[in-house]
Amino acid sequence: MPKKGEKKEKAETENQEVTPEAAEPKEKKSSKKKGVESNAKALKFQEFLMDNDIRAFSTESIDDEYQTVIFRSRLEAKGQQLPMAIYIDMGIFTVIRVQVATGMAGDRLARIGEYLNTLNARYKIFKYYLRENGSVNIDVCLPFTDETFDAEMIRLMLNILVRHLEENYEEFMEHVWAK
Repeated sequence: MPKKGEKKEKAETENQEVTPEAAEPKEKKSSKKKGVESNAKALKFQEFLMDNDIRAFSTESIDDEYQTVIFRSRLEAKGQQLPMAIYIDMGIFTVIRVQVATGMAGDRLARIGEYLNTLNARYKIFKYYLRENGSVNIDVCLPFTDETFDAEMIRLMLNILVRHLEENYEEFMEHVWAK
């Protein structure tokens, strides 16, 4: 069992929860063979952030077979700060993930699951899903190779995601809190 404050050396990028604590700035792990420097797409994104004086992200390198780098921040929707992370690894997909709600339990789970299916049918680019711990995430998956990686596309999708959340967050929360 890891001691308090230690991180597990391996993490799964699929279904990794974005918690408020996880969205807080972290120190970048130093590693000889892993990290931003060994992940061409993550390096391009980090350079894009620096070139555009974007300081809203912290980075975390995961010691996994995909050389995953997580860029963490928060998005604001209707005055709410929502934990957000961008997962960039050596695979084909870059994932933007936002945690939009937590604490779903009991009879709300089935009702919310049905509503999320409705949202998924309505919106092509966004995938809403309910996790076993009762949190609801929204993902945007963007396919990039090292050669086709486009940080501007990530910025564009973040803008579209923010607009989507601004337009739909109140309706979403009405379903979350409905009795």
